[in-house]
Amino acid sequence: MKKVAVLYIATGKYVRLWPGFLESAEKYLLKSCEVEYFVFTDVDHLAEEEDNPRIHRIFQEPMPWPYTTLLRFEIFLKAEEQLKAFDYIYFFNANCEFKQPITEEMLLPRPEKHEHMVFVLHPAFYWRYNYEFTYDRNPRCKAYIPMGLGRDYVCGGINGGDRDAYLKFCHTLQKRIRQDKDRGIIALWHDESHINWYAFTHPHYRLLDASFCFFPGWDTVKPCYIYIRPKEEYFDVDAFKRDPPKTQLSPKVEKYNEFMLKAARKIQRHMPWLPRRKRE
Repeated sequence: MKKVAVLYIATGKYVRLWPGFLESAEKYLLKSCEVEYFVFTDVDHLAEEEDNPRIHRIFQEPMPWPYTTLLRFEIFLKAEEQLKAFDYIYFFNANCEFKQPITEEMLLPRPEKHEHMVFVLHPAFYWRYNYEFTYDRNPRCKAYIPMGLGRDYVCGGINGGDRDAYLKFCHTLQKRIRQDKDRGIIALWHDESHINWYAFTHPHYRLLDASFCFFPGWDTVKPCYIYIRPKEEYFDVDAFKRDPPKTQLSPKVEKYNEFMLKAARKIQRHMPWLPRRKRE
């Protein structure tokens, strides 16, 4: 039986999302595998932990937005030695809820196709051209992807892979994010920007469609396997994310990006047959 580690962050008010996540995961997630949960949290008790030995609570102090999400790879690596005992490692955002059975065949990387990592298409960019992707466009940022390049825009809230590949992924992004932070740079969409850089530079991954990251209102994406619950139903998100630190682009970079955007649009107009995204 394959062993799968699930990574989950539940600090502060995010712990309110844990019971629904666990209930749905126990019902639908990889039932043919041995799934264990590594929950990084500041609370001294989690729902079901007394009765479920597969729940591992690891202390993590809350951090102001956006550092809990930006520094998540650093957080995960606190459990690296424990994670080495697993075959696969997957991270799921706190507000994920599994709605239908998800099998090994649906979720795990496929060695016969030389896949080691798994990413999920972001539903907001499902049919868009790459110049419409909100990659980080700051050349000084380690998450930078030039205008006109890039194949897919993947979501930051769901990713995974085989153990060695995933730990490499964590170490690589943890180092690059720290390098940015030491220079006072924060990527546009935090960890998601860095994850997209990794997917861009390591293209041999399994790409799941947006039915594995189903946002409310995106009803054209069907079926729904993983539903993203609105956090606003659990706590005041605007108050939590008020006035976050961010990096401003210089006027020179803004001008360059505007020029490259116009060039990318012009290329697309003259080459309408260019694919918008890669299908599995």
